[in-house]
Amino acid sequence: MNKTNYLTFSGMAMALAGIFMLISANIGIGTAKFLVPAMFALGGIMAWLFSEANKHHKIARPYHLLQGVSMVAFAFLIGVMPNTLAEFLRYITYFMGFFGLIEILFGFMALNSGHKLNISILISRFVAGFFNLIGAVLILATVVTDELSGLLIAGTLVLLGGLAFVIFAFRIRNIKVRGGAD
Repeated sequence: MNKTNYLTFSGMAMALAGIFMLISANIGIGTAKFLVPAMFALGGIMAWLFSEANKHHKIARPYHLLQGVSMVAFAFLIGVMPNTLAEFLRYITYFMGFFGLIEILFGFMALNSGHKLNISILISRFVAGFFNLIGAVLILATVVTDELSGLLIAGTLVLLGGLAFVIFAFRIRNIKVRGGAD
């Protein structure tokens, strides 16, 4: 049995970050500037805890460890670096692109591992990676003409990414652990 509660909470924190981005005009930029990084940091800590609680996953463990560390680093960066909405969206774009590449690299690592794989999980990782990369390009293209539209796209993508983590956690909840062959 997998210990997926940490991954579920990581996804919920990421989804909340997306929601806070979407409603930032209503809650105030100062509040959003605090809540969005806080949710990413919490999500990163939960992803790291998931990797630690599931050490038997030889393939997924390093991915979730990298995911957790990068989310915390990203939270720090967006908490202190950007001074404008355009700068914030640039960091979001970099994060989405980085995350997309990590998802795709994870898929290739899994394919090359020689372990027995769950194909639907592998396909979902590739799809998530491509959506993140496409989302990063979409944000980048939109920000040039309309920063608020870029923020809406970024918030929606982060929200959907968080929900995808929650769904993924529920999908793997009942997968039997077979000698670390995740």
